Amino acid sequence: MLSKLLPRTKTFLGIGLIAAVLFILADEDILDIYWLRMITKPIPVLLMAMYLLMQPGAGRFKWLIIIGLLLGMTGDILLEYSPDAFLPGLIAFLLGHIFYIIAFTSDSQAPAWVAAIFIYLFGLAMYSFLEIGDLGTMSLPVLVYIIIITTMVWRALARYHAPGVPQTSAQAGAIGAILFLISDSLLAITMFIFKLPFAGVAVIISYWLGQLGVTLAAAFAISP
Repeated sequence: MLSKLLPRTKTFLGIGLIAAVLFILADEDILDIYWLRMITKPIPVLLMAMYLLMQPGAGRFKWLIIIGLLLGMTGDILLEYSPDAFLPGLIAFLLGHIFYIIAFTSDSQAPAWVAAIFIYLFGLAMYSFLEIGDLGTMSLPVLVYIIIITTMVWRALARYHAPGVPQTSAQAGAIGAILFLISDSLLAITMFIFKLPFAGVAVIISYWLGQLGVTLAAAFAISP
């Protein structure tokens, strides 16, 4: 599999993996090296955006995903910088999800009601669970964010088996969106309910894999 990758892609993959490992080692539960986390955290998602930027075709879909990735990278930096930057970071991710929603809706308007009901019920259950904790002034921002991210997951799932949508793109996008939701759910539980051991590692790995799925959805897409 790796032998079929372009040298540039292999380079991106290697740098991204090194940055990911260094970030995990610098986690608060391991070595706790703040400056190393700040340097390495945005690198994997930045490389995903650069990878898409160098891919031919995919048009509007590709650019929407690139913008979403860059907004996600901004959110990465803000969340790592300080707990006080949580709200701006949340807004950056929320805007990124809006771009993903537009991208996923651009090639499929299928209603996918079953997926919608399931995902929104999950969002409702997650918000109700978080309300057990101390959301305080974050109650409304968290609610809005949950609505947006569950909508993003719904639109990703709606592309599955949709006419005209390459199934490799649909599958990658659906898996990526679900992993993104898992990552954010773990993060929210850790922040507002109780701290899970090594939660930071689980959150970041599922997040990076989620962003990779979204990236591959654009790479495999065929749109004008």
